[in-house]
Formats: sequence, C-alpha cells, structure tokens
Amino acid sequence: MRYWRFWLYSLFCLITTACITPVSVPFGLQKDYLAHIPARIAILPCRIWPQGALFPGQEKTELPADQVQANCDQFDKFILAGFDGQPFMRGISPRVVKALIEKSEQPDLLNDLNQLWFRPSQVCEACQQPGAYYQQVIAPRSDWRTWLSSLSRTVSSSDAVLLPMLLAVSTEKVDDHGLFYMRRAAQVALLLIDSNNGQLIWIGGREAEIRLLLKDDKGEAKPEQIPPWDELWKRVFVDDMWLQFPGRQS
Repeated sequence: MRYWRFWLYSLFCLITTACITPVSVPFGLQKDYLAHIPARIAILPCRIWPQGALFPGQEKTELPADQVQANCDQFDKFILAGFDGQPFMRGISPRVVKALIEKSEQPDLLNDLNQLWFRPSQVCEACQQPGAYYQQVIAPRSDWRTWLSSLSRTVSSSDAVLLPMLLAVSTEKVDDHGLFYMRRAAQVALLLIDSNNGQLIWIGGREAEIRLLLKDDKGEAKPEQIPPWDELWKRVFVDDMWLQFPGRQS
C-alpha cells in the first residue's frame, strides 16, 4: 500500500508543479567568488528583462517605450553614482561601452542580447528568481559565453559585465478590501557576470511599491492621483542594493 501511494505521489509531481523544489541563488557575492575583484567591469545600459525569458511568477512589463527609457535612465544614473569614489570598482560606463561596440566589427552586440536569452524551449519551473534563472538556463549556454567573450574583447578586455535590468514595472488600479488605489511598483536586478565563463559573480536587487488612495474610483485616475516615478525610485535605488559588491568600500 505504501509503494502504491509513493508512485501515485510521484506521478502527481510529474504532471503538476506542486512538488517542484525551488532553485535558490542568494543575493550578494557568490561563494565561488569570495576573494575575486574584477579588474574591468563593462557596465551595460539598463534594459527590460527579456520578455521571452520570464521566470515563473515574473510579471510581464507593459509600459510605453518612453517610460521604459526614462526609468532605465534613472537606473543608469544610480549605477554610475555607485562607482564614484570607489577605487577598487573599475567600471566602463554605458556610454563608453556603446561607443566601443558601435565602432567595432560587431556593432549589433547589444541588440543581440534579447535574442540570446530567449529560446522557446527554455523552461525552468523551479527557477523563481532572477539569479536562479540565469544560473540554470542562461549561463550554461555556449552561445551566451561566446557573446560574453566577444563583448569582453570589444570593451577593453573587460573581465566582468554588469547587467542592470528592470524585472517588472507596472502602473495599475488596485482594489484593497474595497479601497481603491493607484499603484506603481518596480522590481530591479543587477547581475555581475564573469566574462570568461558566464558564471554569476554577484547579484543585487530590490523591489518597492507606492500607492495613492483614489477618492473617486469610478473613472480614470487624475494625474495627481498617480504616484510619481521619482518617489518610487527613491524607494528602489538605495545603497543597500550594493551590499557585498566586490571591491566596494562602505
């Protein structure tokens, strides 16, 4: 009887996601890189996490292109400010990275990134966070490692790549037990990747939301009832995101 129950449970696990053990990658410095400080870090321009490579539970981002760019501009400014006054954090700015790539023999390197991350057959139901998805699905792929190698050669032989990503950004009206709010929320991640082997060196991230109560929930929200982006980013872009970054001094 016990064996029958065991096989029935195993079959249930195969046809549902209920028995999947989540794969976890902790935020901060990864254990194989505890004594490693990259010599040169190519800082890529911020981008939306490739929408064809969403991990389970990740929301799709549906914002106008101008709002995506404006939010990415804020992320880029935060990152550059984080390198100021840090003698052991040697970063090559997104502006310089873009200029070097545009002058190279592979001017479409940055444009290739989304396609590289997306594969119709990519499935990892246990990868429910960005670090786990990257380590399990993206890092092992040979075409991704080839891309990193090409980027490294193009950008001053950088031995690491810092990839800032908007994981999910949204503006929506929510019903919270009969009270209606306009809500803006964001989830971001910073991935520091070894250019030589594609392994994750460090990962940081943060999520936050801001709400404004709607006095009249019957129509569209007025501009003053929509939380401003600047207030949201004050909650997202904080120094704690840099915890354990290799070479960083507090």
